[in-house]
Amino acid sequence: MSVLIDASSRMLIYGIAGNFGRFSARDLVASGSTVVAGVAPGRGEAAVEGIPVFMDARTACRSTDASAAIVYVPAPAALDAVLEVLDAGCKVVVYPGDGLPVQDAIALRSAARRCGATLVGPNTPGLISPGKAKLGFMPSHCFIPGPLGVVSRSGSLSYEAAWRLTSAGLGQSCAIGIGGDPVKGLNAAEAIELLHADPETQVIIYLGEIGGSDEYALARYAARAGAKPTAALIVGAAAPAGKKMGHAAALVGSALDSQAAKVEALRAAGVHVADTLRNLVPAARAAL
Repeated sequence: MSVLIDASSRMLIYGIAGNFGRFSARDLVASGSTVVAGVAPGRGEAAVEGIPVFMDARTACRSTDASAAIVYVPAPAALDAVLEVLDAGCKVVVYPGDGLPVQDAIALRSAARRCGATLVGPNTPGLISPGKAKLGFMPSHCFIPGPLGVVSRSGSLSYEAAWRLTSAGLGQSCAIGIGGDPVKGLNAAEAIELLHADPETQVIIYLGEIGGSDEYALARYAARAGAKPTAALIVGAAAPAGKKMGHAAALVGSALDSQAAKVEALRAAGVHVADTLRNLVPAARAAL
């Protein structure tokens, strides 16, 4: 399997009867993903976009052998919905929603680990293995198959970066949006290890930002023996200290949270760091 999903992945959309769930059903199928079930508690629809709909995740998984899920519910309902999907046996779960309480995020990360599952999110566009499968809402045309494994804290930056890499003929083995919240189901260090173990990934590309400590996980990885070549772009050079910038974790609270400190640590570890998005392609080529 390519990191977390591939052409054999059987997917479930929780919340398929909502507007975004219906869009996602069309989009995932168009991308080549195998969507075998939807869940829409209380809606009473037999099918959406030709996909069979069930009242609960356990019945859906038992009837269709679904093993991966994306969950479209508002943040107040996310804890119960994601727990239901995990209990049903899904081993890869994406929760894209924003505004998830930190306490709920901690509970979901813990539950996923107990179940031997991987939770991607919250506040994520999901993940894609180009040419094989997608479990998210990133624009598929921005990605092509290739040797670059991408980890990104930002959704929109990941699309733009992938499009520039794709336009330069540099394809991707997998792109994982880990999200920008302080507590993540899959953090940077764990995503990097997945790409390190993936035989199709030759180079790891990291797209980071100010705040938090995820970028230092890449520095530690790059400095160790046997690490794959790495390149990175860290945005937020002009961010004022002490001001939150969009994501809940994008806050410069100390010198180590700043863009300059992270770039310095990455370069010291041997990471090819692009100083602007325009220079990401040359950095990726240098890593290759």
